[in-house]
Amino acid sequence: MSDQYAFVGCYTGYEPGQLGWVGSKQPGEGILAFSFDPASGALTPTGAVVKQDSPAWLEPHPNGRFLIATHELSHHTGVAAGVGFVSSYRVLPKGGLEKICTQATGGHGNTCATFDRTGRFLLVTRYWESGISVLPFDPDTGMVGAVTARPDHVGSGPNPDRQSAPHPHGIHGDPRTDLVYAMDLGTDRVHQYLLDLKTGGLSPRGEVAFAPGSGPRGINFHPSLRVAYVNCELDGTVVVCAIDDEAGLRPVQTMACYPDDFEGRDHPENLGKAGFWGAEGCLSADGSHYFYICRVHQSIAVFAVAPSDGTLSFSSRHALTANSNARNLTLDPSGNHLLVASQDADCVECFRIDRASGALTLVHTQPAPCAADVAVL
Repeated sequence: MSDQYAFVGCYTGYEPGQLGWVGSKQPGEGILAFSFDPASGALTPTGAVVKQDSPAWLEPHPNGRFLIATHELSHHTGVAAGVGFVSSYRVLPKGGLEKICTQATGGHGNTCATFDRTGRFLLVTRYWESGISVLPFDPDTGMVGAVTARPDHVGSGPNPDRQSAPHPHGIHGDPRTDLVYAMDLGTDRVHQYLLDLKTGGLSPRGEVAFAPGSGPRGINFHPSLRVAYVNCELDGTVVVCAIDDEAGLRPVQTMACYPDDFEGRDHPENLGKAGFWGAEGCLSADGSHYFYICRVHQSIAVFAVAPSDGTLSFSSRHALTANSNARNLTLDPSGNHLLVASQDADCVECFRIDRASGALTLVHTQPAPCAADVAVL
């Protein structure tokens, strides 16, 4: 597509106050579509709305032709155990979405859905039911097949409110091997698997323990170094990990992302029930800077990435809008802009990135009720 479009997934299907981790009083309608100006960073509503239950994670296929949306369902709204779905959409030339299929995942709380390195398998979390699922994906048609693997995790962590059971929050395939990493917020571990590209099966390849109470949530991979960054929600840190093609992750550095004097536990905007409530992170397009969402403090921490070994040093901090509690962030295709889904402030914030320093400048704010994720194609 010559034009660019931004799709915003919003929490839907709940009453205000019904979901303990959502502070917005404006439930969304599904997936909203906007034209995106790569020069200015402005979003303009197209008027298109795709009705869907809580598409809280949007994942473009690497070929740019398809968009996967999770249905982040919950027992809080009466959804039965074992019920969960992802939907596949074809991206149309003028920024519309054409539904291809909806496929069961084997559990609700699908907080993350990503593709393996081949683009032929979809990896999905089942947060509330303590497991992950693998589903085949046809990159020619956009069809999602039935679940081929669905291992469950066991264990708990020291935070009784958030870690009484396993809660896989993020899942990603290694960009160079067939290893799969599942970040389990409930057990303070990253579970490693080997994906069988013939059957879609998963074989365990060990677990990597993180600090007690850290709550690993997601992972990002450096574009050239064999280094990954695990963003931890409950202790507000990012853990830098070296990657071995056989053994997987090895933590080498832990960086605090919140200000040293920040106390968030009893803050009225802290819906995360922990001392900190970090959200997602991402790397700049060239891997020179790392960005981490500090919910409750309502800021983005920016770190410089050492070109030799990928370790981090604090660079700057930039304010988000009041009551943001941003959930996700993503780069536009040019790598010049960072788009942030400020969920509880009911908007998407677009920042221009200074390529040299990583500093952020707010260039556009677009209303979007209970925005949970953004994808730009």
